[in-house]
Amino acid sequence: MIMEILSDTTNLWLLITAIVFTFVGRYLSKEAVVTDAIETTIDSLIEQGFIKTEGHGAKMEIVKWQDWCNDND
Repeated sequence: MIMEILSDTTNLWLLITAIVFTFVGRYLSKEAVVTDAIETTIDSLIEQGFIKTEGHGAKMEIVKWQDWCNDND
């Protein structure tokens, strides 16, 4: 039965297209998941005080630990 389905070129092209776009979708979603994980981790570290920042919103900058230590001495 599978050989009958795959012997038709239209069905074969549909199968190949489905496989290719499955991998494309997984690749694109992986990038989004990684970006969200990194963003969540940095936000959590800022809230817990492990990363010091200056500014608010889009103008927020992370302060290097050497600069922060020199300011507090």
